[in-house]
Amino acid sequence: MTSRHEPVIVQTNRFGAPGRFYWQGRAYTIDGIDRIWRRPHGIERGRRVYKVRSRGKTFLLQFDQRLQRWSIMRAPWRTRLGLAVARLAARITS
Repeated sequence: MTSRHEPVIVQTNRFGAPGRFYWQGRAYTIDGIDRIWRRPHGIERGRRVYKVRSRGKTFLLQFDQRLQRWSIMRAPWRTRLGLAVARLAARITS
């Protein structure tokens, strides 16, 4: 399953971590950051991925330091739908 990266507007706190984001015309206040992945080396150098919770859902936000751009990597309903489609495809091919 390939992940789509959609642009998103993010307001950061004083530490540079996301505190609120705006996506598809809606504002989401981040309730918590569950995990942070940093890419210090290689082709994706300077990227950070934040696994955040908002409104009872989980989102993956990515910050590309080189481009100074935020994007949303995965929305909760896409994850479930993508998994369901992958399982269905596996059944059809077997």
